[in-house]
Amino acid sequence: MKWAVAFPAILLGIGMVAHAVTIGLGVGYETSGLILAGALTETPISRLIDVRVQVGFAMSDIAGLMLVTMDLLTHWTLPPLGPYVGIGIGAALTPPPFSTGLVVEGLAGTRAAVSSVVWLFLQARYLLRWTRAGFNAGPVLEGGLLVRF
Repeated sequence: MKWAVAFPAILLGIGMVAHAVTIGLGVGYETSGLILAGALTETPISRLIDVRVQVGFAMSDIAGLMLVTMDLLTHWTLPPLGPYVGIGIGAALTPPPFSTGLVVEGLAGTRAAVSSVVWLFLQARYLLRWTRAGFNAGPVLEGGLLVRF
């Protein structure tokens, strides 16, 4: 449980040091009933494309499950909204007996400006996970708070 608090803090710290433009915290719900808490950081690589690194921890059911993904997002600006779509790849780490696996995801969402610095986000991710335990696929619905620098 200590890592569930420490790792998002470390990720946010890395985002600040790496001059990320956006950092955020979110909560997600997988349709199997799994609750995820996570942190993310984003950096633009062009006018329309961002790179996002996101980590999520299961807070129920499979306590200890961790998902780490890196996504390429393309976005549009339609003030006060910012819809986006993306694809990504990452790793799934499961609790004892520990195993790792591959995660491939597609996502779509929108950001909504609360102010010039604070944004809310809502997104749907569709995850494909392969671990020693087998194949698992399904959507994760997430929402959270973003801070832009």
